[in-house]
Amino acid sequence: MHPILISLGPLSLSTYGAAVAAGYLAAILWLKSRMAEMRLDEKSFWRLIYCLFFGALAGGKLLYWAVSYRELLDGRLSLLGDIRYGFVFFGGVLGALAMGYVAKLWVKLDYMSTADYAGVALPLGHAIGRLGCLAAGCCYGRPTEMPWGLALGGHPACVTPRELWGIPLHPTQLYEAAASALISLVLLKAMLPRARERELVPGTVFLSYVALYGAARFWIEFYRFDDRGASVPPFSVSQWLALAGIGFAAALMARRGVRTR
Repeated sequence: MHPILISLGPLSLSTYGAAVAAGYLAAILWLKSRMAEMRLDEKSFWRLIYCLFFGALAGGKLLYWAVSYRELLDGRLSLLGDIRYGFVFFGGVLGALAMGYVAKLWVKLDYMSTADYAGVALPLGHAIGRLGCLAAGCCYGRPTEMPWGLALGGHPACVTPRELWGIPLHPTQLYEAAASALISLVLLKAMLPRARERELVPGTVFLSYVALYGAARFWIEFYRFDDRGASVPPFSVSQWLALAGIGFAAALMARRGVRTR
């Protein structure tokens, strides 16, 4: 456990925040390296990034508040006091998609073709950000007797409940980081070159990301143990969102087709 990366008197930098920032930076730098392929100039590129960044933060926070409404109502969560923490990844994706459409109108970009590049960058940044979750002790897994179980706790800033400190838990943060990194690599090597050569219908890479991540997240959720507010049995909210994402991606690919020739 290392939730605080740097502490200088009253000021401190959380490892979670640093990892999330590093994830954003890695995704942005990769996208910038493909700026010419996306047919964007410098000004259009940064306008796109600003839109996606704002959409991801706002969407992630709004959905977190939605699923944690009980904690907000009884005072366990504060809208302003806890604003630095607590984001739902699916909300961030939806927010980025919405603001991506704003960017489309702003800079006249090809929405679906640009989304294909985001489909590679997004899981890359997500894989790095999840390491921050491990350092903070959030998104923790269920108790396990598997040899790779990790015991969290031991630091006042640890988010893991004290009753679970020292108990080996499924490292669900690492499961998701590994799944995201693998998805990014597969899409980068196997699909993006074909999309760039117009062998695949624009948007196919991004929709494949949605389906692959949805499948991975649905499976990983069975091993997660942290309380994320409301649930709709027999699955968690995240599992229902994952299933919805898989269904949406599959239906859209079936309707639009996958190969152009």
